[in-house]
Amino acid sequence: MARPAHRLTMAALALAVGGATAALPTTPVHAESLTAASTATAPRPHPSSAAGGAEAGSQRPRNEAPVRRRLVGSWTTSADRITAALGGQTVRMVVRASIGGTGMRLRLSNVFGTAPVTFASVHVGVQAYGAEILTGTNRPVTFRTRTSVKVPPGQAVWSDPIPGRIAGGSALVVSFHLPGTVRGVTGHERAYSTTYLSDPGDHAAEESGEGFTYTSTQWYFLDRVAVEAGAATVGSVVAFGDSITDGAGQAVDANRRWTDYLRQRLADQSPSRRMGVLNAGIAGNRLLHPNVGPSGLSRFYRDALSQPGVRTVVVYEGINDIARGEYTSIKPLAYGYKRLIREAHARKVKVLVATLTPFYGWSTWTPEREEIRQRLNTWIRTSRAFDGVLDFDRAVRDPEFPEQLALSYDSGDHLHLSDAGRRALADAVNLRML
Repeated sequence: MARPAHRLTMAALALAVGGATAALPTTPVHAESLTAASTATAPRPHPSSAAGGAEAGSQRPRNEAPVRRRLVGSWTTSADRITAALGGQTVRMVVRASIGGTGMRLRLSNVFGTAPVTFASVHVGVQAYGAEILTGTNRPVTFRTRTSVKVPPGQAVWSDPIPGRIAGGSALVVSFHLPGTVRGVTGHERAYSTTYLSDPGDHAAEESGEGFTYTSTQWYFLDRVAVEAGAATVGSVVAFGDSITDGAGQAVDANRRWTDYLRQRLADQSPSRRMGVLNAGIAGNRLLHPNVGPSGLSRFYRDALSQPGVRTVVVYEGINDIARGEYTSIKPLAYGYKRLIREAHARKVKVLVATLTPFYGWSTWTPEREEIRQRLNTWIRTSRAFDGVLDFDRAVRDPEFPEQLALSYDSGDHLHLSDAGRRALADAVNLRML
């Protein structure tokens, strides 16, 4: 799948940050010590989830310790090693917080790096438009009270809590200066969001966007945002999947992933039912084998179960295994799902599995692969192996020809969904199951 073309969106966003300073813990949370990041106040048992992530695979990190305050994930992206070279300049990225709260923390990851990376002059503000930051919102970020941090290869680091409150839905602008050149960048290939890159120099503290003369559609190093959510927030839901979850088919800066639509639905719920929505999709990803990014099996702990405050994971992955594989049985895929379920249930995390949506007309579709998809969907619907089933297939298929997407839900390539199709997925989620 080709990378999307860049398109700059200059729409001003009416979002704000509260100015009150919250009571925050005196001990910051850092991933070097791989601290745990959630304790229970939710209505159901809640696991202690690692806020860190020093392992590139799915193994649980060592030396975990409980956190004093309950953190809930507000934003994430699944990282991989991407082709990029950065250095001597400032990176400015825009990410959207799914829930608000106080004591926001950022996580910078060098999990896929091969050399230490120094981040200097890290700042976070609220987007006005483009690379511009709303006046008075750009705040310095510290790491153990220091304004710069060196992250070894294979590790990630959480910031100190940032004073003040952010609102759910805020478009956060994270900026940092890279004093040295970095190759083999830990990041996310298809952000579907504009990242701004400066000429040489440190422009992180500037609220103006004038110093940022280059753009990209990748995210670099930043992979998590967490907040100290109120007691009414029950936790976070992680959407674990491939390109359909990652956002393929939408315009750059549109924020029309199916998880964005789900966030909007949850924002309309009563405070006691609100949840963070975390997108852990990687375009091209497979459940059983590495393809684009590590396999779903190997990245499940790091990208889903270690998220702060995780309560539920929606697994919507496997179509790339079928569309690019030569399976004659659903047993390998069923085995993969069962492994994910065991890992999640061992940590008291709920697992919902979505049926796989049609791909008739896609270049690799064959009747044999369609039969595997149908048999796997039947197993998902009837096996009772999961905590619940989301029937995404039924939500977007053509009722007259169920092997293909309904015309209005097809982005045009017969695999990925239109904006209406991604909204239909979000509408198919029974919020009470989360």
